[in-house]
Amino acid sequence: MRLNGLQLNMSQQKAKFVSYISQNFLEPTPKPRNSTFKSYIEEPEANTYNENHYNLSEPEDATSVDQRVEQSASRFYDETPLQNMMPGERVLGEADSILKFVPYSDCKQGCSGMLYVTNFKLAFLTADRSSYDNTGKRNRSKILGDDDIPLTNIDSIYTVSLSGKRKKMTVDSKMPTTETLEVHCKDMRIVKYGFKFAPKDQNKKFVNTLIHHAFAKKDTLLFAYEYGRSNELKDRELICDCPMFDTIIDWEDELQRCKANKTWRVADVNMSFDMSQSLPRYFVVPTALMNNDIQKAASHFSDRRIPIWCYTHINGNSLLRMSAQDSDTDQPREVSRHGSYSNDRMLDAVKVASNQRNKPKIVKVEEKCPSCQEVQESFVKLRKICMSDTMQEFSNQDAVWNTSLENTRWLLLVSRCLAACNEVAEEVTGGKRTVVIQERTGWDLSCLVSSVSQVLLDPHYRTLAGFQGLVQKEWVRMGHPFQRYLSLVTVSEADTEQVPIFLLFLDCIWQLLIQYPAAFEFTETYLTTIWDSAYIGLFDTFLFNNDHQRYHFSRNEGKNIKQFKLPSVWKWDFQLGSEDFSFFKNPLYLITHDEELVSSLNELQVLSIQGMFCRSSRNNSFTTSLEQNRNHSQDARPERIDPLKKDLLVPNCSSLSIRLWTQCYLRWQSPAQILSGGTPTQYLQQCVMVEEIAQLHHKLKTLQLRESLFVEFRSKNDLIVSHQPNKSKISELLNSTALSSSFPFSPGPALKEKQFSFTPICSYIRNSSLDYDKYVDDDWTGTL
Repeated sequence: MRLNGLQLNMSQQKAKFVSYISQNFLEPTPKPRNSTFKSYIEEPEANTYNENHYNLSEPEDATSVDQRVEQSASRFYDETPLQNMMPGERVLGEADSILKFVPYSDCKQGCSGMLYVTNFKLAFLTADRSSYDNTGKRNRSKILGDDDIPLTNIDSIYTVSLSGKRKKMTVDSKMPTTETLEVHCKDMRIVKYGFKFAPKDQNKKFVNTLIHHAFAKKDTLLFAYEYGRSNELKDRELICDCPMFDTIIDWEDELQRCKANKTWRVADVNMSFDMSQSLPRYFVVPTALMNNDIQKAASHFSDRRIPIWCYTHINGNSLLRMSAQDSDTDQPREVSRHGSYSNDRMLDAVKVASNQRNKPKIVKVEEKCPSCQEVQESFVKLRKICMSDTMQEFSNQDAVWNTSLENTRWLLLVSRCLAACNEVAEEVTGGKRTVVIQERTGWDLSCLVSSVSQVLLDPHYRTLAGFQGLVQKEWVRMGHPFQRYLSLVTVSEADTEQVPIFLLFLDCIWQLLIQYPAAFEFTETYLTTIWDSAYIGLFDTFLFNNDHQRYHFSRNEGKNIKQFKLPSVWKWDFQLGSEDFSFFKNPLYLITHDEELVSSLNELQVLSIQGMFCRSSRNNSFTTSLEQNRNHSQDARPERIDPLKKDLLVPNCSSLSIRLWTQCYLRWQSPAQILSGGTPTQYLQQCVMVEEIAQLHHKLKTLQLRESLFVEFRSKNDLIVSHQPNKSKISELLNSTALSSSFPFSPGPALKEKQFSFTPICSYIRNSSLDYDKYVDDDWTGTL
């Protein structure tokens, strides 16, 4: 329930449960509490309901149906407080009579309830049973509630004492008596909890439990380890719609797709991670190199990361990655010369595999892109201006927003990275040379440069399956240290600082999506969801630093008899429903890449032009004008596009053209939200437009086939408005969700707030010409 100035009688709130059906009250008798939550973990018989817990106002035979529902709700809340717990998840601590404050309310409005900490998340359950009564409410995630925070998503914890002193808490901090608990999340949320009415014996104990489990000191203390041991996933639950590049077959298929399988081969020299622990078991090298040659040359590269194939363009030029050559000044001169010889031999093999006379062009990442320290420092400044929790602080930041944003230099870093990637892509297509991306470590910014360059070069990587395979190939398998850079494990205080190179990569892709809105199959919601998933701390994709660590994690240094596997983030039905997955699909991509729709639109365009000329033939002067314009347009016809560059994207890398990714960075700042507006509004309008065109095209085709009595069913396009609105989940989503510029992540103000004008998603369908009849229904099996 809403609080106004914290004017609540907490004792009365705890004693009564307000029914949402009949508004009657039940008076539960007090229960002894010897140990806080032991029964939920170790005593299964605790779930047995005891009627003596309640003093019913009427005899049992006269109890109304409404009161029976109230009993069920109370039993649900009192005996099973956390629903849908994951396998291996257990409650570690609880706190009663907690207030969760509404953002930007200056701690004067909020909800009362109970706060739990498990080995997976920080969870809040409201005292008014809204967690039980889900009417008009839906959770976007299957594994997390709207009021849940994964422990791996917690960046820092602050306590505000009774004296008003604010203190950042660490594992070694002395626990004060907390009045307000501030949780700062890595996704730029700030959540505040009030402990004013909480029992004193729970105060320090709960905060101490939260701090100790929110900052794990080794990966086996993460919840993913308990989940993997407790839940044996079946093979069908691990299958994704993209290559994982953990087998030879995936690499060979990629070589065949790029038509490079004749001069490049998959090497298995690192099967046991003996050559390099940061490289995958399988990688691609020139066919001229034998395993023995690779092992000899590897010792002269940093972390033994030799030149490894990434991609081959249709013109035959390839893209490779390698680390810097070791330059140990203490080595004898002949050893140093041998290292230079090995480097030259490797590059000669690359030249032969690329069928070129000149040696590959080496692009040094350190000269083109920002350093990891620059990325880290810039992100700290960006977080500071994007995280506020009071209206006063928001107003102060808003007054100097442009200056503050420029001082972060984040947009400048994005611009520099895009320029470096554009240079690599231009060299591959225009310079007609194979390019080798060289970086000191080989796993930092080189992942970004290689990935974005391939997105610019190949439209396959602009599809959902292609993009996911690209992340697997260039980030996961090539050893980008996600665990370290996302601060999932904090060995020391320095490990709490994030180095969000992967976020910088997603930002670069978002800039391309804005500049080329019809070139990508996915949307910005898809990119933001990927970033959020990285902090859930459950997915195999973002949990480890390399494949070597991934392999030994599941075996616990050989102590586990059987190796377990964790779900991939690309298994989207694990955490999202089909209705939410629909928001990943770009309608503009569909209408420009669906062959039938494109040909139909081209025909309509020709007919429209012909009709215009026929109508204008009555007016000679107008006809003459049209002829002149047509001749002028023929004279100004653009030059013929090089077929090797027809799929190339050329980004505008100017700092003036780089925009802030507001959905990702500002979605939790409710004062900055646009009610019933923003990019989500444009997106839904595009969905309706594309669906209307698809329906008209299908009906026209059906009318043409009527005489032959041939029925052709329309294929499903997976847009949100293409679903039948009478399906329960779709109907619930369309009718209960208010639209704002932060949709679908931040819920925005409540629907019941009368001072705002809201636009439910269903209004976009109601005011359109969409027709869900038998011509459109994919499941219809009748005849025309």
